[in-house]
Amino acid sequence: MINRNIPLQFFTLALLFLIQFLVPATRSEASEVNIVINEIMYHPPTEFEGEEYIELYNQGQTSVDVSRWKFTKGVVYTFPPRTIIEPNGYLVVCRVLDDFQATFGHKIPALGNFFGTLRNSGERVTLSDQTGETIDSVKYTDRSPWPVGTDGYSASLERICPT
Repeated sequence: MINRNIPLQFFTLALLFLIQFLVPATRSEASEVNIVINEIMYHPPTEFEGEEYIELYNQGQTSVDVSRWKFTKGVVYTFPPRTIIEPNGYLVVCRVLDDFQATFGHKIPALGNFFGTLRNSGERVTLSDQTGETIDSVKYTDRSPWPVGTDGYSASLERICPT
């Protein structure tokens, strides 16, 4: 008896083989991106909104090109071409770059100017890559269990440990 479904069975097995080995490779490449939202100054003690910023941290062992990445929730900002965050490096994105540098100096790697403001009552801030995939997302509020000092009284909101 001749089985006429052999080409179909071969095609199906070949397709399953490719899916099994290609999909995990794609996922592991994405998981190598180690950029996190590390710090958010959403309510500066000066009440000066120009001092708002979001700090990113590269916890990986390789440089990451964040060109054309975007903040897709919270504020609006697209990273310019050739924006690299070095391993164990930081990059600040400011509401108003000149105001940030006037307050914190010029030695901190910083870009600006993002559109919008970080809500003092809280919101979600999302960083996405150039394809729209979420890289990191943080939701903060100005109520317990979040620290009250970060709501206009002292320092920024920071991760306990960036890793």
